[in-house]
Amino acid sequence: MKLICYFLVIFICFNTALAQNKVHFRNKHVRKDIVKIFENYPDVNGLQINFWNDTAESIYILGKIEDNILKGSKYKTYYSLKYAGNLLFLKKKFPMIDEFVLSNRFANNIVVLEKERNFVLAVERLSTSIKPFSHTGSVFCGFRHSSLLKFVKRLNTQYKEIIVPSGDSILIIQAIVNKDGTLGKKMLLHGNEDDQLYQYLCENYEAYLAEDRVDQQRRLFLPYRSGGTPFTSVIEIFVRLNPDKTFTVNGSGRERKLRMKDYEEDPNDPLQVF
Repeated sequence: MKLICYFLVIFICFNTALAQNKVHFRNKHVRKDIVKIFENYPDVNGLQINFWNDTAESIYILGKIEDNILKGSKYKTYYSLKYAGNLLFLKKKFPMIDEFVLSNRFANNIVVLEKERNFVLAVERLSTSIKPFSHTGSVFCGFRHSSLLKFVKRLNTQYKEIIVPSGDSILIIQAIVNKDGTLGKKMLLHGNEDDQLYQYLCENYEAYLAEDRVDQQRRLFLPYRSGGTPFTSVIEIFVRLNPDKTFTVNGSGRERKLRMKDYEEDPNDPLQVF
């Protein structure tokens, strides 16, 4: 009898935990928005929206939605909602998902027992659930903050009015970050190599390198690290010439996908893509 009671308690607790994971929305229009997303993007199998302090900070789009991937997951695409380059591509490729995620309407209408402020909202075609979310401890490829400030200052002070891009004023560059923090091969994901803006950026980066070639502590880029060891990795760099003729530069090295068809990977120094 005691054994039966024990398993009954376990069963009740298990079902209670499952019930707490189920999500309902106060506003029925949120569910209609979800239905429309899957109707309009048949290759999308699901969304995983990561919330921190009740604010959506990143999203995974599940499904084989890209074909030009040479290294990296082909069935899961990460978009940081804090990185301008990801926001541009998300809005361009998935405008309905962009509007859905960045609107607080659905977040404010989540109904779930004991909802934490940090959580993952898993959205599928027929169901929506929630689970805890915590930041990983990985040190992704990125900018050294103090050096970035110095580099942007250089871009601002060297700028001349004659530099006018023929297209829009945004460049997005994918680049290999070597273990010593220098850049290797790079390619434009958005923009034109013939624009004066791109040439200006490259010239100033080379000049910046020449000034700091001896001091590795002031390198602009930081490679991915694991256990303190640097590895060759990938970064995406966003550059905008603002209307007031100042520059905005930021980037992301988290879960980038290699798109450079002519990149030759060194088997003794494999590219780390996270």
